[in-house]
Amino acid sequence: MTLYRIRFKLCSAIVTPLKGDTIWGHIVWGIANHEGNGEVSKFLELEKSAAPALVVSSAFPAGMVCRPLPLPEREDNLNTETYSKIKKKKKEKFAPASEYFSNTEAENNVRENPFINVQVTHNTIDRAANTVLEGGLYSTGEIWSKTADWDLYILSSFSPERVKQLVEWAFENGYGADASTGKGKISVIGDPVEVKPKKQGNTYMALGPFVGSENITTNLRADIFVRSGKLGGAFAASLSPYKKPVVLYDEGAVFTCEKPVEYTGMLLEKMHYCEEFNICQSGFAPVIPVE
Repeated sequence: MTLYRIRFKLCSAIVTPLKGDTIWGHIVWGIANHEGNGEVSKFLELEKSAAPALVVSSAFPAGMVCRPLPLPEREDNLNTETYSKIKKKKKEKFAPASEYFSNTEAENNVRENPFINVQVTHNTIDRAANTVLEGGLYSTGEIWSKTADWDLYILSSFSPERVKQLVEWAFENGYGADASTGKGKISVIGDPVEVKPKKQGNTYMALGPFVGSENITTNLRADIFVRSGKLGGAFAASLSPYKKPVVLYDEGAVFTCEKPVEYTGMLLEKMHYCEEFNICQSGFAPVIPVE
């Protein structure tokens, strides 16, 4: 398989974080909307195999990549100065991609969280009278990015043209929650570029969320979060919209593996309580060697 970098421009605020498993779900919906359920079934069969056809990373500011989760400090080494450095280092979410890929140039130095959470006030509407309720104000959060251009890394056996097509389909109707009101407007810019890891060894960093698998052997260190996903499209109208929760390791997780690997994790099946539809969830992510 080939690891590609594809760049997109974030043209609006977003509500849903740019996580790899969510982006993968949008790609599946793009296939369904353009090619039908039959092609979705074929695609998912490939994804269930030992060599999935498409594994998606989370998105990172252009020219950057997630920072490997550092080793914990020994307690007997802690002092005021050391603790201050640890706190400062923990704020750094990204590192230059040029440190990890041989054919990538540093384009910016966005190391800390580039998002600003803005609270927006709305009126509550009386749907029966079609009027605004007096005092019926509520607020919702919007996420605005300080940088417009973002990079996505995709490990795939598809051609570059197919990869670009799938990403464009994924984002054509907006990304994440409130896409129907203008949130998550994303435009793909340029063609996929093949990238090659610069480092070697049996220590790897994950570029997106994943679940544990037999690929991981020892020395796993990772942050975790609970994904409580929701269905979209026609499924959300006919079923309970909530999928089964799953605990995922976050991007930046580091582990060792004796054999060379290009991804870690697996596709999760039957992720909805109505199992006859076999709702799937991405539980895999591309990995790159790190020192």
